[in-house]
Amino acid sequence: MLNTLRQNSFILFGILLSTAAYWYVVHEVDRTNSLALFCSCAVAFAGYFCWIRQPLSFYTALFVGVGMRFIFWDSLPELSQDFYRFLWDGKLQTESINPYAFKPIELIENRIGLVYQHLFEGMGSLSQQHYSNYPPASQWLYYLSARLGGADLLTQIAVIRALLIGGDIAAFVALRKILRHYRLPLHYALFYFLNPLLLLEGSWNLHGEGLMLSATAWGIWFYLQKRWWASGGFFALGVALKLLPLLWLPILLQPLKWKERGLLVGYGGLWSLLFWMPYFSIEYGNHFLESILLWFSNFEFNASIYYLVREWGYYDKGYNIIRKLGKITPWVLTALVVLFSLWPQRGTNNRIWARALGLISIYYMTATTVHPWYLLHLVFLGVLTPYRYAILWSATVLLSYSTYADPSFIEPTWLVWVEYLPVYGLLLWEILKKPTFRASANGLFLGR
Repeated sequence: MLNTLRQNSFILFGILLSTAAYWYVVHEVDRTNSLALFCSCAVAFAGYFCWIRQPLSFYTALFVGVGMRFIFWDSLPELSQDFYRFLWDGKLQTESINPYAFKPIELIENRIGLVYQHLFEGMGSLSQQHYSNYPPASQWLYYLSARLGGADLLTQIAVIRALLIGGDIAAFVALRKILRHYRLPLHYALFYFLNPLLLLEGSWNLHGEGLMLSATAWGIWFYLQKRWWASGGFFALGVALKLLPLLWLPILLQPLKWKERGLLVGYGGLWSLLFWMPYFSIEYGNHFLESILLWFSNFEFNASIYYLVREWGYYDKGYNIIRKLGKITPWVLTALVVLFSLWPQRGTNNRIWARALGLISIYYMTATTVHPWYLLHLVFLGVLTPYRYAILWSATVLLSYSTYADPSFIEPTWLVWVEYLPVYGLLLWEILKKPTFRASANGLFLGR
């Protein structure tokens, strides 16, 4: 009785902490006020750690998770201006203009209406000068928001937000099914579903990683059930929302028989044609590829190992070597995908998720750009493994919001170290400990 009362007190205290933090961030905090922003995020994570240590029931977790997402319902995103580009792409499609056809700066003079002008100014100079890099299924989402929302900005945002919340719920349900399949504690799904980074970057800032991971979760579930047409369809949808699952999906082929591999790849390919063909020609494909390659050779933000390599480049060459690295990085990444996919499998099949987590982690740790919402991928895959460094990283990455306090949007070097050193330290500890899937009493960290 006393233990139950203590558990309920922790849960209630965590809910109150997080609710207060989210409300304060939305209504009171200016993004240039780094200290207030960090403190609010820290309080949200404190509440999160209070309740993920307790095995919440399905309906309690669902009520809490959905309720907190609705705190953001009628607010504009503040921690990212990407949503202006989302709405721009959607608006173009309502006028039968392919979003990959033109850079915004090429169109603005011919479309000087108030809506276009507002979206153009809001997206910022970087997005104005480049083709869209959002895959086709994301473009469907933006088109739907423009079609249903009309000219009202908040209504368009509400459409996207509603679909993202629905995706989070679907991912939560699928994760529980996957955990049940592996006989793991079902409340591990809370690590992802209630993570503050998912709420802030998904429900508030409208980034579509949550929707992509929802499709991926159902792809995994049907993969485990050997229902290849459904698994291939959901995986193809995940890639058509965001490209990142494409890096680790080849790892899933190794445990399968040749016929099963053929079915999964075949169905995935057919579904992909349905998702991609309506938008693409050779010209538009080249535009899309041009924007994707910029992430390897032009953009820099919140990196770790890359910053060290860049400093060596300044010392040895006297200039920023990002463009040279950008020509090499895609090939190195391809080699890693092949290596991780062909490396002999040992142990049970659930180790493929640790391998997938490792591959994506290496990619982010060596990338030139690591935005906070990228790490949702790691938190999601981490649920299916004994490793918890991604949860810590999802908290420390919020320090990168400090760039909003600087008009030049450059993050302080010392904060980058504060962000990454604890993450690398925990990762090293977890690797050396060689944890297994046997849970500890609180379910947060796993023992030998």
